Amino acid sequence: MSTAGKQSTAEKPADGLAHRSVSTFEVGAQSVANVAPSAVIAFAPASMAASAGNGAWFSFFLAMAAVLAIAYCICVFARRRAGVGSLYAFSRLSLGAPGSFVTGWALLIGAVCIGSGSLAGAGYYTARALDQIGIGLFTGIPGQILLDVLLAAVAIRLTIASVRTAARVASVLEVVSIVLIVVVLVPAFFKSGNIIDTEQLSLSGSTLDGVVFAVVLGVLGFVGFEGAASLGAEATDPYKAIPRSVMGSAVLAGVLYMFATYAQVAGFGGADALAKSTDPMDELAELSGLGFLKFFLHAGFAASFVAVVMACVTVAARLLFGMAKEGVMPARLGVAHPRHRTPSAAIWAVAPFVALPAVLVVGAGTEPLNATTYIDTIGVFGYMLSYTLVCLAAPLFVRRIGARGLLLTWGLGLIGAAAMVYVFYRNLWPAPAWPLNVLPYVFVGALVVGIVGFAVLRVRRPEVAERAGTFADDLD
Repeated sequence: MSTAGKQSTAEKPADGLAHRSVSTFEVGAQSVANVAPSAVIAFAPASMAASAGNGAWFSFFLAMAAVLAIAYCICVFARRRAGVGSLYAFSRLSLGAPGSFVTGWALLIGAVCIGSGSLAGAGYYTARALDQIGIGLFTGIPGQILLDVLLAAVAIRLTIASVRTAARVASVLEVVSIVLIVVVLVPAFFKSGNIIDTEQLSLSGSTLDGVVFAVVLGVLGFVGFEGAASLGAEATDPYKAIPRSVMGSAVLAGVLYMFATYAQVAGFGGADALAKSTDPMDELAELSGLGFLKFFLHAGFAASFVAVVMACVTVAARLLFGMAKEGVMPARLGVAHPRHRTPSAAIWAVAPFVALPAVLVVGAGTEPLNATTYIDTIGVFGYMLSYTLVCLAAPLFVRRIGARGLLLTWGLGLIGAAAMVYVFYRNLWPAPAWPLNVLPYVFVGALVVGIVGFAVLRVRRPEVAERAGTFADDLD
């Protein structure tokens, strides 16, 4: 081992968790569930088409390229370090304790908010699925709140029961949802007669500004792709499984997004028609003569959102668990379930922060999918900051250890960081309508709370603060 604070492989680095028990497939499932490509496919292509027109699929390609640059930087660390802290533990190797904490706190905000926003989406699509079969009791605000609470309870219970069970359930839910989407998209695509759509392939009518702006929307569809890194202490072969999962989930999501966008534009007969659609998948199902599948589509979208909730709780709880083991967070959060060997105390601590925002925002009368957008936006800022810091940390780490590929890592690191800065800038300027215009400042406020808390810890207990990001296992 080469860095301070590491633990011998002869010990139990997981400290009560199911050490080296999660298969490579289950590790990959964590990243795929965190991204939730089917939920993104449900509404992102229409938004992309409104900006980029026939170049919407190409915007997703550019977004994937930027995300792969970030993924490469993450893998620089993941090939050498594994633990529950994910990016928090990675950035420690270059940015020290303060940089590590900021990375981890931003990631925590991201995971909690994305989980909460997804909970609102899960409740919305569950209500729509039930309404399709004549059960319309849950379409109002009280019904939505009840569904959100029930779905949160299910997600928390599965996450506590077993990390393997949670990963398997999440992966099954996501795969079923993707299959349903493909079943609708493929007939609509072939029925359109635009299999080789020259207008899309030539980016006809698209503008550079429109394509670039759509990249901002596209990048948001990949958030959470690094989720597998949170299972570093529990994966059977973390130094291989996690890098493969991180890169693989980004590529898989990118390919699905490009196909779905291309197929939806073709199915609607043009980008303008898709951009005007308020419910693209439902309309495509009707156009394809598959309207009877709408119940299953809605159920699939709901399942996808539930999978995101589970994946986000997994990330957030393990992050808190690692911080607690270091003393940065209260020690009680570092207690694992004696039988299930999951970070149950941290999961229960995360639960209200995931459930309450969704319940409160929906309860205030906000449309559920708008609630998803608002809460998720705050979470996206958290992920973007953590990605930026890791992109800057990766080349510093490569230089410090004298590994090959320094120039490549610098190049990709700067591309990834620049992409995140640009996305954040476009969320500030031009200023969006209320409440989107205040959400960046809500995120900054939450970030400052954590930074102030860490600053106080550094003053009162500097030796504890210095442990931030050290609860990890390094490759010999």
